[in-house]
Amino acid sequence: MKIKLIIFLTICFVFQNTINSQTKIIKNKDIWYYYDKGYLEDDWYKTTEFSKWKTGKSPIGYGDKKNITNISYGNNQKKKHITKYFKKKIILKNKFLAYEFKIQRDDGAVVYVNGKELFKDNMPNSSISNTTLAISTVKDKEEHLFKQFFFDKSIFKEGENIISVSIHQAYEYSSDCIFSLELIGHTNPEVLSFVLENKNKTNLELEEKIKNLNKKFEIEKIKLHNENLTSTNYNLKVSLFLIGSLFTLSTIIGFFLIINARKKEKELSKNIDSITKKSLEKDKEIITLTTNLLHNKQYYKEIKADIKGITTPDKGNVKAIINQINYVLERDEDWNILKKHFNTVYEGFYDKIIALHPTISETELRHCMFIKLHLQTKEIAKILLIDPRSVQTARYRIKKKMNLKENEDLRDYLLKLS
Repeated sequence: MKIKLIIFLTICFVFQNTINSQTKIIKNKDIWYYYDKGYLEDDWYKTTEFSKWKTGKSPIGYGDKKNITNISYGNNQKKKHITKYFKKKIILKNKFLAYEFKIQRDDGAVVYVNGKELFKDNMPNSSISNTTLAISTVKDKEEHLFKQFFFDKSIFKEGENIISVSIHQAYEYSSDCIFSLELIGHTNPEVLSFVLENKNKTNLELEEKIKNLNKKFEIEKIKLHNENLTSTNYNLKVSLFLIGSLFTLSTIIGFFLIINARKKEKELSKNIDSITKKSLEKDKEIITLTTNLLHNKQYYKEIKADIKGITTPDKGNVKAIINQINYVLERDEDWNILKKHFNTVYEGFYDKIIALHPTISETELRHCMFIKLHLQTKEIAKILLIDPRSVQTARYRIKKKMNLKENEDLRDYLLKLS
């Protein structure tokens, strides 16, 4: 009877843990504050006082049967208000690992948290004003879909938070408008993989911005070059007729054009450096998140050992749980992500080691990476799911492959390598 009771409690714990791993903080059909009397200032999302706004249950909008709350689009049906505004206050405790936004919008949306832009959907990648149009019209079934976005817990602060949303139409004569938003808090570490995907997408967008800036920079250089050539030709023609003072004037003009060109070049270079720095900071954040994910695998290993020790006639269910844990322990996706971003932050660290020491194995490369990150022996053992003594043995083997002397410190050697 005791064994059956333990099995029953274990199964209940597993299912309860799955159910409790996410919490709906904001639900569809919740009440939102909204403003539909025209346009607000462009910094409206920084406002913390909106108690005089109207309230209604979501979905909120006009021209769609799905809307629970119908709002005004203005006085002119052929020239409706492009933007509608929504706000909501929530109280949070710092207990979630990540947050999931699910948004229903027609046509485009911009979401802000505590006065800062969090993400855009179907909106141009530029500054947003009260008359900015959505990129495209949302039609048919897409109008009722909820799009998902994942973020780490740093987007919210503990206590009171304000979520602000602006919904933008693609055309002034748009037939309908719809808005609803759900916010889900997650405690299951597995959700961090979605956060990483979202960050990777952000990094790709930053890289695209850098490419666009480079293209603009090249175009500006060509334009300036053409302008200088045109100006030079003009000045040469003028100098044939007006020698002296006019020649001096043309020289001054050329001088200011060069200064202006250099100034623009410096500004563009500064913007590129800033974006590159932000991208590097994102890579460092991803390294920390991925290392935490790998560290958590030790807990899966311990749970697996506990489950194996349970005696139960329902072996199929136990086997299924063990298979799920094995899937988490054995997959290399987290390693590949960590390797990619680590190599970026530390300027080809992996490539340098392999070039100098081609006999180093993949497992030994991972040891080198964690030693460079200043992780202790016990931490490395937990992440790699091995005994601490095996970590010491691996270090000795690595030093031997690198032909390091007995009194040479492996950590110092790896730190100097970069």
